[in-house]
Amino acid sequence: DRAEFAYGAGCSFCSHTGFLGRTGVFEMIPMTDEIRRLVNRKAGAMEVKEQAVKEGLVTMRRDGMLKAKEGVTAPKEVIRHVFTIG
Repeated sequence: DRAEFAYGAGCSFCSHTGFLGRTGVFEMIPMTDEIRRLVNRKAGAMEVKEQAVKEGLVTMRRDGMLKAKEGVTAPKEVIRHVFTIG
C-alpha cells in the first residue's frame, strides 16, 4: 500500500493545483445478461449498480483512488472532482 502521495506545488499554468492537463476517471457497466434483465424489468439505478459491483465494476471513485495510488493524481484531486458527483 502507498504511504505517500504526490502533491504538486502549483504554478500559474495549473492554477496552483500542481496538475496540468486532464486524466480520465471512468466507470463503465458492461451489459451482462443479469444487468440486461434488471434494465428490462426497470430496476432502479442503485440495484443495477449493486449488481454491476458484484460483477466487478470499478466505480469512478475507486478508479480515481487507484490512479492516486499509482501517482497519476493526488487524493485531494479525486475527492474534489469525483466524490462531489455522486
